Amino acid sequence: MANRKIRVLALLVALVMAVVLIGGCKSSGSSGNAKDSENQSANNNGGNEKGGNNSQDGGGGAGAPTVIYFGTHWQQGDDPNWRDPVTGEPGMPPEQLNARQKAQEAVLREMNVQIEWIQYPGDVREVLLKSVLAGDPIVDIALLWGGSQGTLLGQNIFQPLDEYKHIFSDPDDAWMMGDQMFGQTYFLNYVLDFVNQWPLVYNITYLDKVDALKENGKTVYPHDLWKEGKWTWSAFEDYLTKVNEYYANKTAPIRTDVPIKAFQTDYRYTALQAIHSNGGAVFGANGLTADAPEAKQAVEYIDRLMSKGLMMSVRYGEDTSVPGWTWNGSDFANGETVFTNMVPWLSSGAGQSLAERGESMGVVPFPRPDHLAADDPRYEQLVMPGNQMAVLKGLPKERTELALKAYRLYWSTVYKTLANSDKALDFFETQAKNTAISYGFDVTNEEYGEAVMEAFIAIAGSKPNEYSTIMAWTNLWSDSILGDSIYGLNGSPKYAAAIDARKNEIIESMSSIQQVLNSGETRDNMPPGFAATGVPIAVAAGTDPSSVAWDQFVTAQDGIDGEIPFANVMVDTSGVDFNTVGKYGGGLSLKVKDAAGNEGSARFDVIVFDPANTTPPTITAKAEYRTVKLDEDASQINWANDFVETAVDKDGFDLKSKIVADIGNLDVTTAGTYDVTLTVTDFAGNQASLVIPVTVEP
Repeated sequence: MANRKIRVLALLVALVMAVVLIGGCKSSGSSGNAKDSENQSANNNGGNEKGGNNSQDGGGGAGAPTVIYFGTHWQQGDDPNWRDPVTGEPGMPPEQLNARQKAQEAVLREMNVQIEWIQYPGDVREVLLKSVLAGDPIVDIALLWGGSQGTLLGQNIFQPLDEYKHIFSDPDDAWMMGDQMFGQTYFLNYVLDFVNQWPLVYNITYLDKVDALKENGKTVYPHDLWKEGKWTWSAFEDYLTKVNEYYANKTAPIRTDVPIKAFQTDYRYTALQAIHSNGGAVFGANGLTADAPEAKQAVEYIDRLMSKGLMMSVRYGEDTSVPGWTWNGSDFANGETVFTNMVPWLSSGAGQSLAERGESMGVVPFPRPDHLAADDPRYEQLVMPGNQMAVLKGLPKERTELALKAYRLYWSTVYKTLANSDKALDFFETQAKNTAISYGFDVTNEEYGEAVMEAFIAIAGSKPNEYSTIMAWTNLWSDSILGDSIYGLNGSPKYAAAIDARKNEIIESMSSIQQVLNSGETRDNMPPGFAATGVPIAVAAGTDPSSVAWDQFVTAQDGIDGEIPFANVMVDTSGVDFNTVGKYGGGLSLKVKDAAGNEGSARFDVIVFDPANTTPPTITAKAEYRTVKLDEDASQINWANDFVETAVDKDGFDLKSKIVADIGNLDVTTAGTYDVTLTVTDFAGNQASLVIPVTVEP
């Protein structure tokens, strides 16, 4: 920081003397990962509007532009200058590319600021923390992937932005500022989304079959009730009752043994929808309100739907590690439920599946409680924060202001360009129909397409309003408090009593963040981890586990501290019988603490092999395997995965990771067929080899 102060002081002196300084100073927002820009001006004053630029935003002054760095975890999707190293193609669609290029040009032209994107060289939570702790923020404004914000807040690496709200005072720009959390505004929005997460979708064709939903021979759709101001909790309950009665004994078209449900969804996200429709939140702009009457009333409503069999929980597929809500999207696509809540990126595939069967998909806001009027501002749709951006600590005030002005102009220009308008918010109107179609909603239907479109637009463009999903205690609320109370598990009372009894657990979980923010200090809250060395964890039967050098198999790593001495690791091998040959899943249990006191743990499989084994292993090639391209780097080929079907020892232990390829006869510069020898050695030292013909072709 001292160097930065010196540069600013030098600049001020230079301005007074009207001397133009020429230099190649490193940007105050850069690091070793940022380019030391040749076009960086020595008048990098962090946005002093006396710099000679006449723009209302101010800028880097006359001369070479000031470089402002934006950070990302996905450069090809964010940086308009990125090109595929092989094909030379950009990483984003033409329309988006054009908009971002125009935005860059506008910032350079009006502010004399050049925006450069830097991809983080690792986990954003560790990369940003490490740079701030070092006093050299890697970027000026950092893109944060959705779900990381809570952890990052607990590090206290962001600047509060409340004093800069004037930059976004224009109503057309106000959407860029996030809500306050813990008494301050830390996050910036940059994406204008059309539909919030988890909108209520429905199979229109399925509704057409229910006579009880018809008036004068015409189906009354959810969007009809919504347009008429009649789309309430009780109306939805009555609607589901009629649907449920009709489909009670009918089965789905794909899995014909599965009955069609009226409403199958993930109870957690539907509860959040209901809470926000009632003007509440679990953790929103007003902090923690999970125990407020609005939340309790909403959960009671969801509980009633489930107890009546009108709302069913999602199933889990064969792979239970896959979130249930993804299966819910698949089930809706397969025609197994009439209503569901579904994320937009699943809806397009679902809409396509329905269309292939001649069916249509609609969307409607989640219904409001009966006691709220249709135009009551408390009636909201759920919007969880996705990716957001934030300004790192360690930047001078002048540079912070400059970066925020560049941010405002950049994103404003992006959406003005996409909308072909002088208003960024016109993006919704100009792009809505195409977006609705891409999401799979039937907005072109002559009968009801216009109404579905109206519903789509009505739930578009809302700012994030539910921040519980980024907090470490999310599962405590959603699974333990909410889930247990709804399903009657673990002796939990109904939600109203459960949240009152356990609210302090959430508060306690939040307290560490509040304490760090209040302290003003940056804190390392990232737990250490373990990394396999690539050597299979295999020990001979009869081995004393205390004699094993476990660090030959696993190392302890911390994103801030680096490698941790293995002497500090707690080793538990109680899950392994070292006298019996076999594979012990998770048999090696490890724990370690970093310098900040964060604890990390991991489990690894352990193989106990027969040291007296003299039987060679077996190795078989795939029936069909790939060719090698001309001039391909043969040393980078994964010979085991690409060419080998199995490699096992006499006890069936997988040895593919131990395969070694002899490529001495392989000439990748000349087309032809060459013999490659693959050798594998089992844990007892027995070897087997296989010669395979490998074709090199253009």
